[in-house]
Amino acid sequence: MSVPGDAAVRSVIIVGAGVFGLTTALSLSCREGYEDCAITVVDKSTFPAADGASIDSSRIVRADYSDPVYAALAADALDIWRLSDGTATTSTDAKNTSIYAGVGAQGRYSESGLVLVGDGNVDYVDKSYDNVRGMADVEMLPDADAIRRVMRTGGVSGTCGYVNRRSGWADARAAMVWVRGKCEVRSNIRFIHGEVQTLRIVDTVSDNARVDGVVLANGEVLTADLTILAAGAWTPMLQPGLAGAAMATAQVMAYVPVSPAEEAALADIPVTLNLSTGVFVFPARNGEVKVARHAYGYVNKVQTTVGAGGDEGVVSRPVTGCGIPKTDEEVLKTALAEMVPAVGGRAFSRTRLCWYTDTATGDFIVCYHPTIANLFLATGGSGHAFKFLPILGEKIADAVTGRLEESLAPKWRFPETIGSDGGGNGDAYCGMVVTRDGSRSGDVGVELGTVMQLP
Repeated sequence: MSVPGDAAVRSVIIVGAGVFGLTTALSLSCREGYEDCAITVVDKSTFPAADGASIDSSRIVRADYSDPVYAALAADALDIWRLSDGTATTSTDAKNTSIYAGVGAQGRYSESGLVLVGDGNVDYVDKSYDNVRGMADVEMLPDADAIRRVMRTGGVSGTCGYVNRRSGWADARAAMVWVRGKCEVRSNIRFIHGEVQTLRIVDTVSDNARVDGVVLANGEVLTADLTILAAGAWTPMLQPGLAGAAMATAQVMAYVPVSPAEEAALADIPVTLNLSTGVFVFPARNGEVKVARHAYGYVNKVQTTVGAGGDEGVVSRPVTGCGIPKTDEEVLKTALAEMVPAVGGRAFSRTRLCWYTDTATGDFIVCYHPTIANLFLATGGSGHAFKFLPILGEKIADAVTGRLEESLAPKWRFPETIGSDGGGNGDAYCGMVVTRDGSRSGDVGVELGTVMQLP
């Protein structure tokens, strides 16, 4: 699909106000030629959305990737996370004049370090170490005693790995509120609270199918020259071509309360991520410690009408506003007791499901639709997009305007539908999508409804 000329795009609708949607709105609104473009951001939830994957107490911010392209991209994002404000320290340093400079200030980013380990040698950990070992403060951890020393909790996880003291974590909710504030002062961005029921696709019987806007659940029609679908885990519900190429999976996380004294003791520990179990734990903040698991996750397959064409199919539909399966509570409690013994055995104050939008390779989908004109996709975060916040919208704006760099364009292209083995052509609406980037663990394709009662 060819990129529309900038002069032809006088209005844009962005579906979704998560990290993809908000950063796209902010970056595109500042681009030359788009200053007078009317950008409308539509989301089904009031901001900040309680069920949004990018709204939470914490997200890992790391350059630690087995893929060198993402490692380099994350390193660039980290440079901006570290900036205290938008004041340039060097007139020629473009990062210091980024519109995202300051997003990590006031405690929104904390560089406490990352301990990346496994139970035995893990290929992802080894490759990640190769990509970051040139950094100034990276140390191999050959055994459990070395891991225990750098974790500084009295606990341990894994048997070997490394620590990168130049990685850390972000207060995701606070960072998103910061970006939203930047958007709200832009005269060419407006926000609408409404649920998009379907894309408005015209000329579907010809070879000239195109989108000219969206239809809301209340029947209201919004039109625009360009529609950008950035609805996170709800995206495959709106675009049938993504079913079988992207799938919503539920990941588990929990929070345990800590006293002021305990918070002070655990405030500066590194994030620890064990890629054999997928369990990771954060430093204490705001009276709690968060523990979660990065795994293959759960699916919630439902028969539904998919997209504007009214086709019937099966997708994984997010279920929000509920806790996590009891078995996962026990897994997280056991891991937390090993990693942070001081809070072991303590009841969780709350639990939640976080819905990823998984692709087979873990690559994002940032491109024009190949057969439907005026439709752009910005999704497929696969559980690791948030850390790129300071540059994500900039790269998406590059793709929208046909300027995305060559190293990213092949990775972020529109995917072919896939089968459960991660290759081939899956059934258009019920093919499983399994992220096989080396960072996942657990069982594949478990139905959420078989392990807990759904609302």
